[in-house]
Amino acid sequence: MKKRTIRVVSCGAKHGKPPEDADLLIDCRGFENPHYDPKLRPQTGAARAVRHFLENSPGVPEMREALTLMLKAWLPGLLTNSRYHLEKDILLVFKCTGGKHRSRYFTIEARRIVQELISSHPEWEGVRVVINHRDKTSLEN
Repeated sequence: MKKRTIRVVSCGAKHGKPPEDADLLIDCRGFENPHYDPKLRPQTGAARAVRHFLENSPGVPEMREALTLMLKAWLPGLLTNSRYHLEKDILLVFKCTGGKHRSRYFTIEARRIVQELISSHPEWEGVRVVINHRDKTSLEN
């Protein structure tokens, strides 16, 4: 298999439109926003406290489960059957309002899910997963 790259990107709607060439775009603005908690506001979606907040918010566990099922069903075809994706990266984009909490959390979760899928498919050896937080913050975690 040709070396492939899956790019997982977080972004904030207030910083501009998400990438137009996204193969999957998920809007995370429907989930509770940690921004409104003064203790969580300066942190990112990678911080333990923000992750705990989101994992205990309505709908987030179900979304993580749905994302896992969707990626398990969808990615194998893109990586093995789709001629369209032979020459380009696969782009997964998660957006929220500022690109700091919810989208970053789901971007990290998607990377984890994709890495688990890759490890269970020896024929995908060489597939890379790259994460990018488009809208940088002072805390890069």
